Amino acid sequence: MKKITDPKKIWNEYLDGENYHQQIKLHETVKKNEEFYEGEQWKGVNAPDLEKPVINIFKRAVTYLGSQIISNDVGINIEPFSSSGELSEICRILTEQVNRVVEITKAKTKNREIIKEAAITGDGALYAWFDPEKGKFGEIELETIDNEKVLFKNPFEHDVQKQKSFIIVKRIMLEDAKELAKANGVSEEEINRIQPDSRGDYSEEKKDTGKSFVTVLLRFWKEDGAVWFSESTEDVFIRKPTKTGAKLYHLAWMPWEKRRNSYHGAAVMTPYIQNQIYVNKMWALAMVYSSKMAWPQRFYDATKIRGNLTNKVGQAIGVAGDPKTAVWFDSPAGNMSAQVLELVDRTIQYTRESLGVNDAALGDVKPENTSAIVAAAEQTAAPLIFQKLGNHQLWEDLVHIFLDIIREMYGVREICSEIEESDGSKRKIKADFDFSAIDYDTFDIKVNIGSATYWSQLMQVQTMDAFFQSGVIDDALIYLEHIPDEYVSGKEELIRELKEKRKENATMSTAPQKMSTQGNPEPTGQLESKLGMN
Repeated sequence: MKKITDPKKIWNEYLDGENYHQQIKLHETVKKNEEFYEGEQWKGVNAPDLEKPVINIFKRAVTYLGSQIISNDVGINIEPFSSSGELSEICRILTEQVNRVVEITKAKTKNREIIKEAAITGDGALYAWFDPEKGKFGEIELETIDNEKVLFKNPFEHDVQKQKSFIIVKRIMLEDAKELAKANGVSEEEINRIQPDSRGDYSEEKKDTGKSFVTVLLRFWKEDGAVWFSESTEDVFIRKPTKTGAKLYHLAWMPWEKRRNSYHGAAVMTPYIQNQIYVNKMWALAMVYSSKMAWPQRFYDATKIRGNLTNKVGQAIGVAGDPKTAVWFDSPAGNMSAQVLELVDRTIQYTRESLGVNDAALGDVKPENTSAIVAAAEQTAAPLIFQKLGNHQLWEDLVHIFLDIIREMYGVREICSEIEESDGSKRKIKADFDFSAIDYDTFDIKVNIGSATYWSQLMQVQTMDAFFQSGVIDDALIYLEHIPDEYVSGKEELIRELKEKRKENATMSTAPQKMSTQGNPEPTGQLESKLGMN
């Protein structure tokens, strides 16, 4: 796709994307779902005399669904398709670097955020870029992007990398936009043309903050196998079209549940908003009934009572005629139909079950049968397999993006590498490594993403312990070599010392045995005791 040199055309492309969002009612859906999740469920209702209770079905349900997806930590492992010592070492270095980036960018924390966002709004998005001013040599940054602010050129294609172009919408303060333009060499005349706009289509941005904001469009497209980008307002380029060395778009996208012919996913909450409204409304009416009908109604004979009857304690009441005859009687209030609350309970129950949440999952059952509770919770989590796999795909896309940035921007950096000694042992050393020299087109790598329990370090330690205790492994060196470095302090030094001691023992065992004065060899146990081998 060719670059666009007129910012007005980019603005029109943005308006086309916003028009699609209006057609599918994205902004309206996101705003309503966020309000209902937070408990603001009576917004806009004009009923001043009505109590406004909130029985929030969604908050616990969404929290539970998200926790099921991230219940196991994510493990990242990069391997070559072909078995090669050199490729294996490169993949080990890349795995180490990617895990470092994950830690620095707090990617796992941000992943939890977008899972919740995807459940509420329908989509989650992570955008990565390289900040040359962070750290000594520059570092990768990562941020979450609202699904409303991502506009695909082709709204019917889910795959980000297959898009001809896409736009990330940013709302920034006017002075910040002008400073950014000045830093990028934009002329003073064009900077003065940057003006605030009222494109407050996004959640919480319609509130009057008393500050001037401007819409900035960060547009990406691919041309001649490379990624290009530009930043512009409606009339001015803040950053003119710039070619990068990247081959991938640096956006990872996760819909909660894919919909046909739309890159936006379906949120878990949207179909059940009316159920929540019904529950709140019926509960409010029940509260009104109970407050008005809690005390019996009093009826009195107006021909006998002088004036109005009051409830003042001890007040004398004058009557016409014999006061011993019936003057008034109290009529008990009618009971509210039990079907009302029963229907409310059924609605809550069926809504939770439709969301994929039951009482066992939420812990709202008596622990009389533990096995049944565990089985019910596992069955509840089973339908989330598609969301779990979708999140694993997001991580795989994110790792490839990190690798693309590492190849493009890291250059020569000091890393910890392993070298093999003459005796076959491995030793870690610090060395310079040129990441730009890695040509991903010359060899194939596979990125394994899955729950970390499959290959976690703790699981590996437990497995090796079981092998050692059962006798499957009877060599301490083999055991130590397969234990992760983080679990044994000074592991390499310990392995080296054990190997040296083993060599010494082997040398001594092959040497001629020392003869006693009687010409007989010393008993074996005494010899080993002298050599310190016991």
